[in-house]
Parts: sequence; C-alpha cells; structure tokens
Amino acid sequence: MQKMARRAICGLALALALAAPAQLRAQIAPSASPSADPVYDGQKAAFEALSEADRRAIQDSLIWSGQYLGVVDGVFGKRTRDAIVAYQTSIKAQANGLVDSAQLAVMTGAAQKARAAVRFQIFTDEKTGVKIGAPLKILDKRVAGDAGYARLMKTDGSITLDLSSAAGGDAKLGLLFAALTADAPGRKITLKISRPDFFVVSGEEAGRKFYERMAKAPANWPDPTMIRGFRLAYPAAQSADLDKIGVAIADSFEPFPAAASSPAAGPVAASEPTPVPAPPPAPARPVFAATGFLVAPGQALSAIGAADCPNPTIDGKPAKFVRDDRELGLSLLSVDSVAGASVNAPSFGAFGPDLVAISYAADEPSGRIVLNVTSASPLALGQGETRPSLLASLSKNARGAPVFDRMGSLVAMIAQSTGEPKLVAGVTPIAPHGAIGADQIQRFLSLTPDASAKAAAAAPLGAGQVAAAERAFVVAISCRR
Repeated sequence: MQKMARRAICGLALALALAAPAQLRAQIAPSASPSADPVYDGQKAAFEALSEADRRAIQDSLIWSGQYLGVVDGVFGKRTRDAIVAYQTSIKAQANGLVDSAQLAVMTGAAQKARAAVRFQIFTDEKTGVKIGAPLKILDKRVAGDAGYARLMKTDGSITLDLSSAAGGDAKLGLLFAALTADAPGRKITLKISRPDFFVVSGEEAGRKFYERMAKAPANWPDPTMIRGFRLAYPAAQSADLDKIGVAIADSFEPFPAAASSPAAGPVAASEPTPVPAPPPAPARPVFAATGFLVAPGQALSAIGAADCPNPTIDGKPAKFVRDDRELGLSLLSVDSVAGASVNAPSFGAFGPDLVAISYAADEPSGRIVLNVTSASPLALGQGETRPSLLASLSKNARGAPVFDRMGSLVAMIAQSTGEPKLVAGVTPIAPHGAIGADQIQRFLSLTPDASAKAAAAAPLGAGQVAAAERAFVVAISCRR
C-alpha cells in the first residue's frame, strides 16, 4: 500500500512539474466532483463499471495522446474526465466523457503506435536493480559507469536518463534533497516533495527541464540503507514531445521491484536436523476455473467441460454436469439453490458494436474471486473462420462469461481460452477472445429463436446498468481436485 501511495504521489508530482503555469493552477484545484453534478456522477459510474484493465488503458492512452498528465491508477477524477473530453474533442467525437468499446480500441491502438514509435520498453536495469520504462529509440546510447550507476541518453547528449543505486539511508537522502533544492543562479525549482522514504524534485536549469526521484529501500531489504532513483533531463524547448514520455517513465518506475521477504542472514553452522513429523495433507481447496450464467433455477450455462472439471462447485456449492456439448463448447450444470433473485429464461439479442461482458477473475496476489465488468466489441470474421471473436480485456477464467448488448439481452458467451494472457503492467490487455453466439446457445438450450424474446428497452443502457441487472445471475465455477 505504501508503494502504491508513493507511486501515485510521484506520478502526480511529475504531472504537476511538467505542466505549464496555467495547467498547474488548474490541476492543483480539488479533483472531487461537485456535490450536485449528475453529468459527472453518470460519467464516473460508467467509468467505474469498466474493468480495471480498461480504466488503466484509458488513462495510459490519454498520456500518450497528450491529454492526461497524471497517474495511471484506474481511479476516476476531474483530471481523467477532462482528459477524456479533451481527447474526444480532438478527434471530433461527441465530448460526453464516456468511452465506449469502439473508442477504447481506437485509443489503445493509437497509444500502442505511439509507444512503438519511440520503442518504449519497461526493463530492469542490471547495474542498479531499478525497474523503469524508457524510449529506447530516443535514448539509443548507454554509457558505462561505476557499479550502481547507469545512463541512457540520446546520442547527442541532449536527453538523459540517469539511474542510480547506493547505500546511505536517511542521511544521504536528506543531503541529496538539500543539495538539489538549494538556490543557485539560473536554476528554478518548480516542485519539491520530501517524505521519510522518498523525495521528488523538479525544475528548470540552463534551458533544460529535469525531474529527479530518490527512494529508500523497504525495511525488509537486505540493505535497508540502500537508496535508488532516476533523473530525467531534456531541453525545455522539446516539452511538447517529451512531457508525456516523462509521465510514462515516472508511472513505470519501481525502485525495488522484488523486495526480499526477509533480511539477509549471515552464515549458519551446519547441524543435524531434528526429525519433525510431516503434517497431514490439507484438504484440497476448489480451484477457480470458469464463469457461469444462471438460465433457470439451479441451472448454470458455461463453457467448461466435464473433462476439465469433473467435480465442479458453483459459488462454493457442489454441482454436477447435466449436459456437455463439446462440439458447441457449451455445458449446463445443476446446483442446489444459489443466492440471488428468481431466475427467468434469458432474452437474446444480436451482435452490435458496443457490448458488455461480465465475468469472474482471480485477483492476484490475494487470490480473491472478483467480478469483472468490461466492454467488448465484435471482430470481423477472417477467412475460413466460423466462430465469432470479441475484443475485450478478459482472463482465461472468463470462459462461460455472458456477453450482453446495451438492451440487456444475451448475445454470446466467451468460449474456452487457449492460454493464459500475458499481463501488461499488472493488468490483462485487450485481446481477441472466441465467442459462442446466441443462436448456438438457443440451440443448446432447445429454445426457438423467439422463445424468450422480450421488449427492447426504450433507450440503450449503460454498462453499469447492465451489470447491476445481470450480476446476480453470473456465478463463479470452481473445480475440486
């Protein structure tokens, strides 16, 4: 928690340091929504209905498009809202502060191109141990230095990123802060923050902007007096291009990415071990495996098969497979009463550009099973493809997750994943996922296409409204080993 707080404070510090004076005044203002602003409250509710991966992707994309100088934390505030509106205005879209799946795909695609254009990569430096992101196309030269120091720079020396690691603890941290914030001719400090375990200093000197951050090791580090940090410097005249890269660098910075679980110990004399009886094996706990959707009282539809999960549980209660169609990739499980409202047959809809997927996912590292609401959009079928695909941010355990249109009708279920998606900055990236369409679901359930149709809503629903209406019918499926 302290690490997250430090990163949040320092990311915001860089945002403030890199902003122009007018922007500074605007960004220092309180970011909380007005007490009576239904438009803001609606924007916030829609943003918070998205998955954490989507929320972070929006903020990260807005950094690379130049509208957001803040922290990528997935938290909605005035800065995030204003950045969304500014982005929508820049692309001549409706500036309503709401990001749908199609717009998110465009934003993330543009951000990926911007990162690729400068070869922005996150790496752990072998000399200092610092984990950080850097634009390696710009900082294309590495300067060899003593142990505990590394420099990445542009070939002409105009842009530099210095990484450092050294012992010294509180005394050195205080001395460095005092030296960096001291008055000097031609030097202007625009921001300084000092805390017991880190500091941030930024400003301008000789026509160059600089941002420096140093942090002390956590108490359980082998050498708790160690301090690590980085310093970024570049011409003030190039602020328009480099400010957003500076924010991305600051957001990626981890001074101690792999904190030791306990302090290093000295050598221990060898001795004969005392035999200790092995404890009895603990009973195997169910392993979370998939998502399901209640389609009738005590019956859940999913995409996990009996071969994958011979002893299923639903929300912790023993269940059994009633049907398992490997060709369609669908299964029906029965379970004694599950908490929730009475279950009616679902209504069905057709694919559209703006869909909502509701799934369960294992929250790492706590292992808690959490509900994940994310936007999704269909992809055009490729040559030879027969099964539709959806673009969404989903974990491998999202198989069986229901997908709804904005009228609240079921349009698909997520098919079984082919593998574990690789996390990007700790979140699941947007990627294609196989889907099972409503026509196949109705065939599996022996329903005629119009058997469960219902009147369409008067107006499209928000993602939060869809989730609120359907979340009681979405269940977590685990497997007993």
